[in-house]
Amino acid sequence: MTVLLGLLISVGLILGSVIMDGDNPAELIGVSAAMIVIGGTFGAVVTQFGVSRALVAVKAVLALLKPAKTDIQAFIGAIADWSNLARSQGSLALETVLGKTPDPLQQKGLQMIIDNTTQEDLRSIFKILSDNDFRKDMMASEFFEAAGGYAPTIGVLGAVLGLIHVMTRLDHPDQLGSGIATAFVATVYGVGFANMVFLPLGARLAAFAESRRRERQIVIQGFMLLAEGKSGTLIRQNLQSFVPEPAPKAGRKGSADDSTLGAAAGQAA
Repeated sequence: MTVLLGLLISVGLILGSVIMDGDNPAELIGVSAAMIVIGGTFGAVVTQFGVSRALVAVKAVLALLKPAKTDIQAFIGAIADWSNLARSQGSLALETVLGKTPDPLQQKGLQMIIDNTTQEDLRSIFKILSDNDFRKDMMASEFFEAAGGYAPTIGVLGAVLGLIHVMTRLDHPDQLGSGIATAFVATVYGVGFANMVFLPLGARLAAFAESRRRERQIVIQGFMLLAEGKSGTLIRQNLQSFVPEPAPKAGRKGSADDSTLGAAAGQAA
């Protein structure tokens, strides 16, 4: 919802400034300009990435309304219990919880523990899975960042096309002013879409991908400790150090130490 809120704030303030200057916001409406900028930008990024990547990007934006996140605290409690179960009854006992785990990465981790995969192979496979998932998460970010680069240029293209149209009507001097103004609406659309929609979405999706990678690093570290036969208590203490402390409440001095997660995540990688 913050995506929609940010967009409403930026567009609302821009339209508000136009009204305060005594101009008519309707002058910024240009169907042909919108078609040139949106259609041209979409065509350019589809040419670069393909239709399948475009569909992935659209789905990723819709997912931002309710982003999927791993419940780290629940995972820490669960893997501590799995460790106690494996230590007391053997790794084959984990088959009883395999079907109850909805997360695909955790399912694969449990299956490899059950199959007695070596720690070296476990680490190698997890790295490949993590890299592939991160690459998939970054696809949508790269799509919108590219769109943010194309949109302003295509906006200029629309303005030039508009000026060409105006130049064909030099025999109507009374229409030149409005015609030139309309021509530059495409530039407004290009710069506006790039800096208020495409680039912010790209940055937001990149941050989401990084957050998901950190979550996966905690999961991977948990399974590495499980493979080493560590106790549930030790696993819980180790993984809890990966989780950043909550931000202090307003009005209180001090700040949370956010460096803990970064350092621990670097060790897990």
